[in-house]
Amino acid sequence: MHTLESLIKQYASQYLEQVVAWRRHIHSHPELSGEEQETSLYIQKILGELGIPYVNDVSDYAVIGEIQGAHIGPVIALRADIDALPIHEATGLPFASQNEGVMHACGHDSHIAILLGAAAILQSIKDQLHGTVKLVFQPSEEEALFPGAQGIVDSGILNDVDEIYGLHVWPQLPVGTVGLKKGHLMAASDHFLVHIQGKSTHGAEPHNGIDAIVAAANWIVNVESMVARETNPMENLVCTIGVINGGDRYNVGCGDVYLEGTCRTYEPEKRDYIERRLGESLQALDLMFKTKSSLDYKRGHGATTNNPEAIDYATSIVEKYLGKDAVVHPEHPSMAAEDFSAYLQHIKGAFLWLGTGFEGNPALHNACFTIDESILESGITMMAAIAAEYLQPK
Repeated sequence: MHTLESLIKQYASQYLEQVVAWRRHIHSHPELSGEEQETSLYIQKILGELGIPYVNDVSDYAVIGEIQGAHIGPVIALRADIDALPIHEATGLPFASQNEGVMHACGHDSHIAILLGAAAILQSIKDQLHGTVKLVFQPSEEEALFPGAQGIVDSGILNDVDEIYGLHVWPQLPVGTVGLKKGHLMAASDHFLVHIQGKSTHGAEPHNGIDAIVAAANWIVNVESMVARETNPMENLVCTIGVINGGDRYNVGCGDVYLEGTCRTYEPEKRDYIERRLGESLQALDLMFKTKSSLDYKRGHGATTNNPEAIDYATSIVEKYLGKDAVVHPEHPSMAAEDFSAYLQHIKGAFLWLGTGFEGNPALHNACFTIDESILESGITMMAAIAAEYLQPK
């Protein structure tokens, strides 16, 4: 008689070739946040072929599949994000992006394929499940201006879910390992835009104008000083100014400078602090330089904070199905962001890192990023087992 473990491993091996094919197709056809129409249709097609019912009218291009076990029980959700990035692919892969300037540089193609593979396994063993699995294929993780995870949460379709799990491929961890961390895992991410308005003048007569470039330079140094000198170095706060635009000609004093940046935090009070201090520092700048400045501070994804009990459970699954050597407990969280945080604010659960770090593999969001496809079998095994073992009679 087959055990649940042996069945899951058997089906994972059986479906692996198909999962690889799904991943490669999705990788070849990436779509940006808010534009995932064909990706959504492809997911619906595969779910239909697997005989898994789904809905596609909850939020933008989201697809929510549902596998009902043969017996009554709790509800668990598994999530994959489906959008890509505005990056020109440079991997040279035979299945590289066919959409110019768009690439799955963050591994979401792998996330989709893994969840589809886990769905295929769970559908094959649904007679052994005591409860329901919801399969969440979520758009717009990369762009906080679109609903993404929050749109799905707001729809109410997950209101009956008891626990939720997701994963992200992670090149900082060795291939096939799984990063499991209690508490803070990924940061809150905010986006700010600043306009510093001065007064343009001839470069030979600076006293007749207000140089917005000089003011902006002082403000940038001030922001760096706030982070370095007002913040406890043991606390997590990153403030990066990634864009600065200003000036029209080399011999003309600049009248307007536009800046954009991001703030990354974990604690709500630290998030409030940096938003307030950016505004106060611009007010002080205006007094000093006689500029007129404005701040547009946009709050994005919240911090992704794992439930300790959910991490204990996931750890037991990884040890059982992938081996104790596959378990990694990262010492430090990441200052990168993830909108999986929206689910964890309402539902018990955990977000996991699936290692795909091999020699020469660059970081996420790089034009040359790829995965070692051997991790796909680990991914589908782990995700299927997390759901299946959870839906066993207690």
